[in-house]
Amino acid sequence: MFFFRKAQKEHIQSPTEAWKDTWRSLVPPECRNVPVEAAGESIEAYVLMNHFAMMLQDGLLMEKAFFPVCEHFQRAGYHVIWLMRCTQDIHNGYLKKAGERDGTTRWLWKNPTTNFGRWISDNHEATILLQHQELPPGELLACGEPVLGRVTWASSDDDTRMVPGRTEFYTVPLPGTPKELLRFLEGQPLRTLNKDR
Repeated sequence: MFFFRKAQKEHIQSPTEAWKDTWRSLVPPECRNVPVEAAGESIEAYVLMNHFAMMLQDGLLMEKAFFPVCEHFQRAGYHVIWLMRCTQDIHNGYLKKAGERDGTTRWLWKNPTTNFGRWISDNHEATILLQHQELPPGELLACGEPVLGRVTWASSDDDTRMVPGRTEFYTVPLPGTPKELLRFLEGQPLRTLNKDR
């Protein structure tokens, strides 16, 4: 008796530093890798533009520094954007789409490494963006694909635990493209970002 396993398509993504450089290229050079001082401490924002401090993270594994870093930038008067690439998590089956409705996507995170629900409930001045699709080759601003989702709601089976047993969350598609993210960083309201699509 023969058993055939379906070959899993290899997932190829750019190295972490090249990925970060790509997203930093969205803004002018003077807005990249900017140190922000607050309470006698300095932390570098990958992108600092208008009232936004943006951090870049490759993967969903949440660093312990998430809350202190958010608090640092918030103390300095910035709204924090935390952009995470989760394409590898999707490919490996840890993160799965569980349905779409009216532009909202429901996600299930298998074996979460931290309490995603607390990121949302405890940080009202932080925006979490997930890059759920690989960027196509070429200039970042030429990408018209909706590769990003903004987390609007999250829940875990036990919100008191740092590492819960189950997590689900919802994303909406604005800002969904690099151009929409740039407009958001420039100060355009979220509700008007897709007017020129």
